[in-house]
Amino acid sequence: MGIPLFSTTGVNARDSAMPPDETIGPVWLAVSTTLLVLLLITTALRLWVRIARRNFGWDDATIALAAIFAAVRYAIAAMQLPHGNGRHRVYLSDYDYKMINMYGWYGQLFHFTSMACLKCSICALVLRLNDKKGLRVFIYTIIAGVLVTNMGVVVVLLAECRPAGFWRGPSAQCWPNKIRIYWIYATIAHSVLTDLILSFIPLALIWKVKIPYRKKVLVMCLMSLGLVASGFGITRAAFLGLSNEDLSWTFCIVAIWSNLELFLGIVAANLALSRAIYLYFRGQREASTKDRSHPSSSAYVNSGGRRDLFNFPSTLISSSGRHQPSEARSSNSDIPLEPGKLRSADARSYEDAPGGLTASE
Repeated sequence: MGIPLFSTTGVNARDSAMPPDETIGPVWLAVSTTLLVLLLITTALRLWVRIARRNFGWDDATIALAAIFAAVRYAIAAMQLPHGNGRHRVYLSDYDYKMINMYGWYGQLFHFTSMACLKCSICALVLRLNDKKGLRVFIYTIIAGVLVTNMGVVVVLLAECRPAGFWRGPSAQCWPNKIRIYWIYATIAHSVLTDLILSFIPLALIWKVKIPYRKKVLVMCLMSLGLVASGFGITRAAFLGLSNEDLSWTFCIVAIWSNLELFLGIVAANLALSRAIYLYFRGQREASTKDRSHPSSSAYVNSGGRRDLFNFPSTLISSSGRHQPSEARSSNSDIPLEPGKLRSADARSYEDAPGGLTASE
């Protein structure tokens, strides 16, 4: 059965049991807009650095898709506000209530698709840090679970009613509402579990890296930001219910927690690379300053013609005609460069690691 389009309690039948005529729509707008701005800025910076350094990977592609779908979800949800989303059902017309639920239905499609892309991005980032066969199989298993749970909600939303859309009310033949809600519960539980796993795997790997303890703690804190988003997911589950009544009020509350979970999850995934982003722009600024100060004598040539964090010293030619290689700056390295222990590919892997661990700063 679809959602009831007609209120069981008319506005004229006011009594002490009537809810107050208030709205939480502005709260949704303020929270979601702030998070969306942070999401877009951090994603843009991440993609800028990865593309500039020609190091764009699957983790970047999927986080870009997650950001796009999240922005579309925000735009669709914003269309609910003129119809009174955030107010109680009894104060809304049948048309406005139907439109709120229609936009909410479309928004859920993009929400769970974005969530699937976010989890896949985090999995891909872990594989860039360590792609041993055993871990790779384990991560692929997690990705499969992410796709089944999140995209399963999308399938349920599309299949539960004929014609599609629970917002159509009595004109649609629908499955029991609890099928969709229980699947969402399972999806949230799986999401929290995968967040815990995907946070602890990098922490275990980073703990073995030879870097100063203070920097190690900083990196681990950055990697733990995703757990905050998981906490909001648990809160969202607490506000879900099987009732179809007053969805304009209850689902607006759920949408606030949903956006906190999704948007902060994307921001946290980007902030895990914040140190690498900072080092890139610092390197750009230092190179620009050096070029202005010494335009005709630069002791460094850039790798591959690009300005990135790996500036290799050029060979200096002395008056005697002998080659004198410049000394490598190993003292500034986060990771001690021991002969035979760190290959160039490993340096690149650590450079892209969460927290921006680099082979050389």
